[in-house]
Amino acid sequence: MSATAQESAINQLIIRGILVKEPRLTRSPAGIAHLSLVIEHRSIQQEAGLTRQCYARIQAVVSGDGADFWSTKLILGSEIEASGFIQRHENANGIARLVLHAQNIKQV
Repeated sequence: MSATAQESAINQLIIRGILVKEPRLTRSPAGIAHLSLVIEHRSIQQEAGLTRQCYARIQAVVSGDGADFWSTKLILGSEIEASGFIQRHENANGIARLVLHAQNIKQV
């Protein structure tokens, strides 16, 4: 993929749900704040004329000043709407998962 194609590629996710784990604030060695969240989404959606129950649980991270701000506002059970981009993260065992890098959060 060319540089121009990479720059114009769309990578955006918006999800509304409940925080099912206590938010965890950490700092990188460079001193950047990171707030880790786990969002659980449940809804009923229409697909191919049928009703479908949807369930998803996704890890999210807020970095920078937003991490410090939201760390004092969000608690276990908070309902939020988060939007941002998704990125592949790999743990120490090499297991990959998609993580939402939340750039905007609002409490619902």
